Order: sequence, then structure tokens, then C-alpha cells
Amino acid sequence: MLADLEEDHPNHGNAIERVIELLYMDFIDKLRKGDNTEAMKTTLRILDSEE
Repeated sequence: MLADLEEDHPNHGNAIERVIELLYMDFIDKLRKGDNTEAMKTTLRILDSEE
């Protein structure tokens, strides 16, 4: 995904970092509100399988 963004918008590393930051902030905000419980379960399951 990052490679695709960089290809479309070369030399805009800060913009890409900002997109990731916003996605992360949205994820955390939804998690706090209880709207993202399935996403959190999936994330934990993926992390467990990588260990």
C-alpha cells in the first residue's frame, strides 16, 4: 500500500506518514467507543499467529 502511495505521490513521505497516523487514530477512537471490537480481535489473532 505504501509503495502504491509513493508511486502516485513521489517524495511525499510526510503525507504518507500522516495517512497512517490518521488511520491509527481513527482505529483507536472507534475502539474506545466500542465500535472496533472485531478489528481488535482480528489484530490480536494475527499477532498471535506471527509469534
